Amino acid sequence: MNANKTVCMLSAGAALAVAMPVLADPPHWAPAHGYRHKHERVVVVERYHRPVVREVIVERPVYIRRRPVVVYEEPAYYAAPPAAVTVRGNVLGTLGGAIVGAAVGSQIGHGDGRTAATAVGAVVGGTIGSGL
Repeated sequence: MNANKTVCMLSAGAALAVAMPVLADPPHWAPAHGYRHKHERVVVVERYHRPVVREVIVERPVYIRRRPVVVYEEPAYYAAPPAAVTVRGNVLGTLGGAIVGAAVGSQIGHGDGRTAATAVGAVVGGTIGSGL
């Protein structure tokens, strides 16, 4: 068992010895691991440029107030229809004549003919009252 432990310890030591340079810092002149950060090179490039002149054109919307288009039509004058004016007069005349004619027909008729005389008097009175 001692030999087994010895072989394991020797192999672990050899592996550690081989890996030791990995943990070492590089020399100060080597270009690795922060050399560039420690020694920054400043590069100044001077270029002479003309300034860029940019023309800015601002176009705002143009609002034009327009008057509403109103089409004026000449008024058309029409003569009132004669029936519209005289309808009221005709209606009143017809009703008045029918009432008077019915009253006269009622007075003239006797018995069973009284109803027929009233109807005929209303029709004749209405016709006369309408102005025909």
